[in-house]
Amino acid sequence: MVGAASWWAPRDARADRVLIRVLLGTLTLLSVVIVASALYRMDVYADAYGATRLRLLVAVCELWIGLLFVLVAVAGIRLSGAWLPRVALGTAVLALLGLAVANPDRLIAEHNVARYDRTGRIDVWYLSRLSADAVPALDRLPDPLRRCALAWIAYELPATDDWRETNLGRIAARRILAERPVSASTPPFDEHASASCD
Repeated sequence: MVGAASWWAPRDARADRVLIRVLLGTLTLLSVVIVASALYRMDVYADAYGATRLRLLVAVCELWIGLLFVLVAVAGIRLSGAWLPRVALGTAVLALLGLAVANPDRLIAEHNVARYDRTGRIDVWYLSRLSADAVPALDRLPDPLRRCALAWIAYELPATDDWRETNLGRIAARRILAERPVSASTPPFDEHASASCD
């Protein structure tokens, strides 16, 4: 709507340009308020039920959408937006790269362990399905939660990696699991193990 209005709205007179900036600026500002509200609600939801990959991805997308609205506001103030598609694509790429650098599984595990420290609630089954990057945070849990959270990761973590699979998360996980091992000889969370992990 903002793009269509800025494209077709008259702008010959100074009053037209001021009116476009005020109306479309207000619409863009209210859209940013909606994005901020969505981010706040996602944060409340993650605090209440725990962080997950999907919730983290939704939060990153909401931040990116908020940035797009800010860029639209800049384009509206300048009444020129030819640069906007390139910058939008660039910020999307940067958001994905930033998400990868931020180490999502470790962030999720740290958030959920901190939430457990505050509330005593944790979804160990979900955390046990995270990658080896989550091991340093999950290692801080008390037993038997620690064992339940790390058993599946330890079971799926190979003893060694070839050069294409090696990463710092797996190296750190192997070191932690070597110092404080968990039983990984059989698949965890079978009918007997799940009862002790609930």
